[in-house]
Parts: sequence; C-alpha cells; structure tokens
Amino acid sequence: MTQFQSDDEQWQAFLRQHRPTPPAATFDLEERVINAIAKSPPPSRKPELWLVPSAIAVGLLMAWSGYRTHNLSTLEAFLEKNWHGVVGETSVSNVIHTPPADWMILANTGQ
Repeated sequence: MTQFQSDDEQWQAFLRQHRPTPPAATFDLEERVINAIAKSPPPSRKPELWLVPSAIAVGLLMAWSGYRTHNLSTLEAFLEKNWHGVVGETSVSNVIHTPPADWMILANTGQ
C-alpha cells in the first residue's frame, strides 16, 4: 500500500475532522418526487422550425453542387486519378514532372 507523506496525512485528518454531516433521510422522499412528477404537466412539443431552414440550405447546396459537377466524365477521371495516387497504382506515364511536384515527392519520402 502507498505510504503517504506527513503533509498528506495532516490534510486527510483535517478533511475528516471538518467533513459536513449529510442531512437526515426522509422516508417519503421518493413518494414525494414521484407525485411531483405525476402532477407536473407534460413537456410541450414545440414545432421544430430549425428543420425548415436546414432543409432549404441542404437543398440549395445539393442543387449548387449538382450544377458544378455537370461534367461527370471529368469528375470520374479526377476521382480515379486520386484513388490510384492514394493506393500507389500510378503508372509512369501519369506522373507529372514539375518542380513543385518533385519537391513534394522528396518531402514525402524524407530525403
């Protein structure tokens, strides 16, 4: 068991000496709480108006993004190129040789 330092023992003794006494328990407390809950009115269901602006914002965002991605073949090629880059299946013919790209390759390999 851990041996406490003398200041810890003094602190524990102080807390034991000055601890508050809990209030006496009442035998009918649970019954009073249950009766108070039964007498209270049920919570009113407020209309969830925050859903309306959220739905409008989501609809506009979907319409705007659908308008921007009208060329699906370009989007598909972009996603495929990124997927192959992440997986590491990039062919030599697809590698871009530019100074920023070469610098990123060196930075990512740690050389």
